[in-house]
Amino acid sequence: MATTFITGIAVRPGRSSLQTAYDSISYITNPRKTRNGELVSAFRCSPNSAPFEIMYDQHMYEQETGRKVIVKYTDGRKSYLLMTMRQSFAPGEVTPEQALELGRELADRFLKGKYQYVIATHIDKAHIHNHIIYNIVGSDKKKFRQTEYTPQQLRDLSDRICKEHGLSVVIPTEWQKRKFTNEKVTSYRTVLKNDIDRCIRAAQDYEDFLRRMREQYYVDETGKYLRFRHRTNGQQRMIRSYTLGKGYTRQEIRMRAEMEEELINPATFSQKLRNIEAMIHAAGYVRENGTDFDRQSEQLKELMEQTQKKMDEMRDKLTRIESIAKCFDALEQYGSVYSQYQSGQMFPQEVLEHQTEIGLYQSARATLKENHIGAGVEERNRFRSELARIREDAAKLEDQYRATVRQLNRVEEVREISERVEADDPIIARKKGGKQYGR
Repeated sequence: MATTFITGIAVRPGRSSLQTAYDSISYITNPRKTRNGELVSAFRCSPNSAPFEIMYDQHMYEQETGRKVIVKYTDGRKSYLLMTMRQSFAPGEVTPEQALELGRELADRFLKGKYQYVIATHIDKAHIHNHIIYNIVGSDKKKFRQTEYTPQQLRDLSDRICKEHGLSVVIPTEWQKRKFTNEKVTSYRTVLKNDIDRCIRAAQDYEDFLRRMREQYYVDETGKYLRFRHRTNGQQRMIRSYTLGKGYTRQEIRMRAEMEEELINPATFSQKLRNIEAMIHAAGYVRENGTDFDRQSEQLKELMEQTQKKMDEMRDKLTRIESIAKCFDALEQYGSVYSQYQSGQMFPQEVLEHQTEIGLYQSARATLKENHIGAGVEERNRFRSELARIREDAAKLEDQYRATVRQLNRVEEVREISERVEADDPIIARKKGGKQYGR
């Protein structure tokens, strides 16, 4: 069982944006709460340099778009620098490692890969809990917008993840059920259509069909059209049967009930063509690769796992190199401003205006020093070359992974077509959008 919470982090009074980010992330990554940092992870940034990287990306966002991250609203609204989420588990339900993996999955699925984040699992309390701090500016150069529905969306996603992993979930109260619902309701027409089909299958003749329908519906067959209205599900108006589609006029329903069998709609010419095309393609694949679909699927899944592992290692390496590259970029961009600041040529008002650039420059120098990397031109060029090479290798791995996924999907598609043909199933070909067509 996990509870969730989400809110924003504003710039703290008397602190700069960089200092606020550093304070917030330092709190959640506290070694005493995260087993000396073992239970800390990050996405698209390094945990140690995350405050610098997030603030650097925000500053680039402001320069590229001309929009401010922190906006002074006049209507009482708050403007946030970062967003923070918390996910708390019941005592004894998960291990720290499981909690960290569940938190990563929550952050990845909720943020959809758009926002840098740092996640830390705290074990200093009886209930293990995750803290997630993420950049309010996404990779698409858009700010995260929290609405009144955001907390419920986060809660629902956390519950789905818990269910998928066999954990319990919080049971909402009746008031919560009435306030928030994502339940998909079947339309009255679909319910009526299914009930008509069911009664036709069970009926001996047309009169028996009407008798069975009257058990649940008000039936009007006195006029020109056959009409139905459900007695208990809230349906307000009569529905004319012919509006349900082919096979549902009064005459067609009578014929179906009297024939004691379902009326199969004849396939259109284009549907038959799609079925023939699907079988030809499947036959071509089988001639080249055989019919051992289980072995082919297993080999492709194994290749996907190996490629995914390499991609994860490459992403970790790429994140570290990108962190260092951002430091060099900051030194290059803000070097002149920092030189003026160091030489004392700036007035106090100018120092205040360039506070962000000065802080980013200092943070970049500190990050390079912590990693024992020099700030010279040779080091800068070496890291940029390595970054370009790693990005190229990562792109090749992603292409290989996508190709394997396509191939696996093809195997499953051919397997399904083969099984349908062997079973003489009237539905073979699928059209885009998931609609099926009979042959």
